[in-house]
Amino acid sequence: LIDPRDSNVVYVAAQGPLWAPGGDRGLYKTVDGGESWEQILEVSENTGVTDVVCDPQNPDVLYAATHQRHRTVAALINGGPESGIYKSVDGGAHWRQLTSGLPGEDQGKIGLAVSPQKPNVVYATIELPGRKGGLWRSETAGESWIKMSDYASGGTGPHYYQEIWADPHRFDVLYHANVTLGRSEDGGRTWEAVGSPWKHVDNHAV
Repeated sequence: LIDPRDSNVVYVAAQGPLWAPGGDRGLYKTVDGGESWEQILEVSENTGVTDVVCDPQNPDVLYAATHQRHRTVAALINGGPESGIYKSVDGGAHWRQLTSGLPGEDQGKIGLAVSPQKPNVVYATIELPGRKGGLWRSETAGESWIKMSDYASGGTGPHYYQEIWADPHRFDVLYHANVTLGRSEDGGRTWEAVGSPWKHVDNHAV
């Protein structure tokens, strides 16, 4: 994530090594174009940061999604009590976890987006146990959330496709990476497939 006011300020969400705990895991920030880095959000050796977004009108307001995971050759433990959504209002110097209206159970991978038209509106696609999940929406800059739908990534599960984008021109229009690209025009309440069957599947990015 590049600060729109100063391209020397960059944030990197790092999930950490694939097969082992520890390593460069968490949220990192540079203020000198990458010459040096500081870890500004750390949870544990098993929990990294999988997404980071900002308020486009006030980029010091940041939202970061943490992701607790452990993978071996034979298994994936995807999620846990350390997964969640955090907010900073001072460019990452201080963080607090957001919980009001969000799932109380263990969460897996989380994708975030901020509305370009109304930055107080924040969206989160959240993986829950059993390859389930849904889309949550906040109108209070993350202070409270409402679940809009049970829409979650298909195929191999939400841990694989789990990114959302807010349309830069139309309010409450969202796109969700999935085996078949998903689009919502009502803030995540209902979803439709985009481009099927005329395009290839496996939509990893938009």
